[in-house]
Amino acid sequence: MSEAGSEPIDVPAGTLATESRVTTRHIAVGSILAIALCVGAFYGIRHLRFVMTHEETDDAQVEGHVSPVLPRVSGYVARVLVDDNQRVKAGDPLVEIDPRELDLKVAEADAALKNSMADQATADASLAAARAAAATAAANVETGLVRQRKAASDLARDSRLFTTGAITDSQLTDTQAAADTTASQLAALRSEARTAAAQVAVAEARVAASATQAAERSADLDFARLQRSYATVTAPIQGLVSRKNVEPGQFVESGQTLLSVASEADVWVIANFKETQLTHMRPGQDVEFEVDSYPGIVFRGKVDSISGATGARFALLPPDNSTGNFVKVTQRVPVKILLAQPPDADHPLRPGLSVDAAVRVAE
Repeated sequence: MSEAGSEPIDVPAGTLATESRVTTRHIAVGSILAIALCVGAFYGIRHLRFVMTHEETDDAQVEGHVSPVLPRVSGYVARVLVDDNQRVKAGDPLVEIDPRELDLKVAEADAALKNSMADQATADASLAAARAAAATAAANVETGLVRQRKAASDLARDSRLFTTGAITDSQLTDTQAAADTTASQLAALRSEARTAAAQVAVAEARVAASATQAAERSADLDFARLQRSYATVTAPIQGLVSRKNVEPGQFVESGQTLLSVASEADVWVIANFKETQLTHMRPGQDVEFEVDSYPGIVFRGKVDSISGATGARFALLPPDNSTGNFVKVTQRVPVKILLAQPPDADHPLRPGLSVDAAVRVAE
């Protein structure tokens, strides 16, 4: 006879299978939790390390050159050669202004220059004639001087002869008259020479004045041609035509904005970091940033410079903390970031795009 506790117990087969499945499920869940915990710890540590070595901001945007296109002369628009968002190169014609009035000014300046050149030629001829007359007058003076010297010599000789009685008083009188006449003629010739020399000076002054006037007329012609060249308004930089505000037949003033050209190549990023984030930030540090237009695409660059003042200082009405109640507000400072390499054609960066930037401030 066996003891009561020693009888075998029958366990249903389904109960063992259920317990086995529960155990397997627990193991699987535990494994998944362990893996998730490891992955979470890995990315958590990685994110913590990233946060400790980087300064981030989403208050950033792409900046670039947006050049206004302005005419240098006033007039009516003859043709508009581009459309909105069209790519252009530096120097490409964009707008043509009716050039007929400018052509007339060029013709007028050209005619004035030709008249001035004719006056200059006349002045040169007058100078040559004056110099020839002066040379003749100088030669006449030399001739008169020779005659005066001969007459004086004759007078001296006849005076000696008269004292000896070799000649009569009438002959001495004639010699004296001849000497006086040659002296008077010499004085007249010298006066004519001085007048001729003065005429040369006057002619030289006219030549200088005509040369100056010709130079002025030449400058006027160059200016008129330059103004004529401004009838064709060209692109100042390479980029995209933006905000076109001009149509054929429209009258435009000099300096009026007709359109803008936005650069695609020469762009950079301005990130506005809090003042508390600038403690370890320096030019030359590496930067990673993403643009909202291209999710998942990481661009790289370097800190170029840090602004010399906060953004609030450049506002139209800067805050004055010395008036009223003071409330401390964390200020932001613009930081300029240059791209490590130009953006590719599939991911162009246009001025104004929003950016999330992270600067590596520590290793």
